[in-house]
This record gives sequence, C-alpha cells and structure tokens, in this order.
Amino acid sequence: MNREKLIYASFAGSFILSIIGALIKIMHWGNASVLLGIGIFALAVFVFAALYEIFQSSRIKTSEKIMWLVGFLALGWFAGLVYLLLGRKRVVTNRDFKLKQTL
Repeated sequence: MNREKLIYASFAGSFILSIIGALIKIMHWGNASVLLGIGIFALAVFVFAALYEIFQSSRIKTSEKIMWLVGFLALGWFAGLVYLLLGRKRVVTNRDFKLKQTL
C-alpha cells in the first residue's frame, strides 16, 4: 500500500469508526469501546504517516513543519482534515507523485 492510500484510508477509517463508536456509546449499546479503540489506532496511523510526509518534505520551512506537528497533536481530526483538503498539495512535491507512479 503506498503512502497516499494509507493516509486517505486511515483518516477516513478513523473518522467513520470514531463517529459510529461515539454514537453507539451514547446509545449504551455493546462493543462501542472496540470501535473507538480501532478509530483511535487508525488516527494514530494517519498522524504518523502524515507527519512522516511533512518532515520529509523540502518544500516547506521548519517552522511550518512544527506548526503541523502541534496541530496534529492538539487538534487531531481537524488538523488532518485541513491537511488533506488544503495543505497536502503544498507539502508533497511533484517528484514524489512521479515516484509513486513508477512504483
């Protein structure tokens, strides 16, 4: 699985599983903790993959890399959504996209 698919799949999985797990927890049904745990694990996978991509980038300054780190640690899904919708295009170079296509 390439990095781009991992980032998108782990973010979508964490978001969906956490929302469903929270709804099941509110309704006091069983096994909500399992869904929440898997959702948090998927969020951790997403954060590590995205931060790896950010810190390997040569297109952004160190101060912006630190900003993304603090955002991911403090805001989780919100920073992830902003990263996927707005920030990822600036972080990943065209060379990275060409390299992914050849693999």
